[in-house]
Amino acid sequence: MAEEEQRDDKGILREACLATLAAMNEMLADEYPDLDLQLAMVGVQEAKQLRKVFVPSDQERMVDWDWEQLFHKRVKRDRTAWMFLVSVEQTHGAVCYGTIGVDDDCVSVERLERNTEVPQLKGLAALIAVQYAAALATYLALGEVRVCDPDPALVTFYEQNFGLTRHSKGKEVTYRSKKMLP
Repeated sequence: MAEEEQRDDKGILREACLATLAAMNEMLADEYPDLDLQLAMVGVQEAKQLRKVFVPSDQERMVDWDWEQLFHKRVKRDRTAWMFLVSVEQTHGAVCYGTIGVDDDCVSVERLERNTEVPQLKGLAALIAVQYAAALATYLALGEVRVCDPDPALVTFYEQNFGLTRHSKGKEVTYRSKKMLP
């Protein structure tokens, strides 16, 4: 019985992710008609492509995670995890990974990376990630959006542009959050 409920939950969460993605694509087309922006959920094939765009050993990257490995270890195994790709004119411009915390009443953006060769997404990739998380939280009637372990250089940007507030553990900012309206 519990396994069947878990399968149903996974279906509901996946449906919510896909519906939110479709709504975001419509909104982005309306807001940015001059940019050919497209969001797509990451599957096995896209995960392989990410390894070619976001090369794990590239010294110029600001982060050290491997998107393909993250997909296989977390997204495929965790029913609450999601990952989407942002393409600009069919070029992989950014990738975002997050989770749905039903028990925590939140949607979290866990990882985000922009391809530096796609300058159109500078600042916009973070906006898309936060808007997606907020739309998903609204769809699932969850009360909060979180951006986890933000780059210290971007903490003020998130606060000023997205209305996120700081949640700290000592001097370390563990996450930024925004309460959703009921």
